[in-house]
Amino acid sequence: MSKVSRGNKGESLVKKTLKKIKEYHKVLNDFTYVNEKTGVSHQVDHILIHPHGVFVIETKNYFGTIISDTGDVFWMKVVKGERSIISNPIKQNKSHTLLINKLLDKQYETISVVVFVKNNAPYVGDHNVINLKDLLLLVDTHPYKTLLEKKDIDFIYKKLKSVHSDITKQEHLDNIDKLKAKQQIIRDDMVFAIETRTCPICGNKITIKGDEYFCNKCKYKFNISK
Repeated sequence: MSKVSRGNKGESLVKKTLKKIKEYHKVLNDFTYVNEKTGVSHQVDHILIHPHGVFVIETKNYFGTIISDTGDVFWMKVVKGERSIISNPIKQNKSHTLLINKLLDKQYETISVVVFVKNNAPYVGDHNVINLKDLLLLVDTHPYKTLLEKKDIDFIYKKLKSVHSDITKQEHLDNIDKLKAKQQIIRDDMVFAIETRTCPICGNKITIKGDEYFCNKCKYKFNISK
C-alpha cells in the first residue's frame, strides 16, 4: 500500500470515529489553506469544532514501534527490525494549529491532537498524542475555558469554509515539493557564499560582519544565526 493510500485509510478511520460524537459539532476534513502572498499551501487532516474547543487533528497510520521524544525534530519507526526516520508529528501539527488559530483571529482555543490509528502511539509526555481508541475520550474530557455554543460552532465552521481552497491532495504535495526545491536552492546559495566568499547572485565579493553575510552590489544577504 502506498504512503498516500495508507494515509487516506487512516483518515477514513478518524472520520468514522468523529461521527460518533453526540454533542452538536462540525467537522472539516482535508482542510486546505493557500497563502496568497507566498503560494504555500497547508493541509490539515481534520478540524473538529466542538463545544470544548477547536481540535486540529493530524492522523498517522504508521506500522511498527515508534521511538520518539517530544522535542526531537525527527522520530524513528521500527518495522520488523528495520528503522526509518519520520518527521515529528507534534511539531508538524503545531504549525497547523497556529495557522487555524490565526485564521480565527486568536478568538478561540485551538487544540493540537496527533492520532495514531494503529493504536501504537508512543509515550512522549504529551497528553494530546493519542491512540485512535482514546480520541473520543480526549474530546469529551478536554478542559475548556469557555463552552462553545451552537452559534459559535457555526460561525467558526463558516469562517474556515470561506478560506478553504479546493486544490487536491496531490497538488498540495506537489506544492510542498516545489517549496523544498526552493529551500534547497537557498541553502546551496548560502553554502556557496560561505565557502567561496562570493555572492551566488552577481559574483561580487561577500562582506561578512559577525553572523551576517551580504553583497554590497546586489544586496543579497543572509544571517547564519537565524
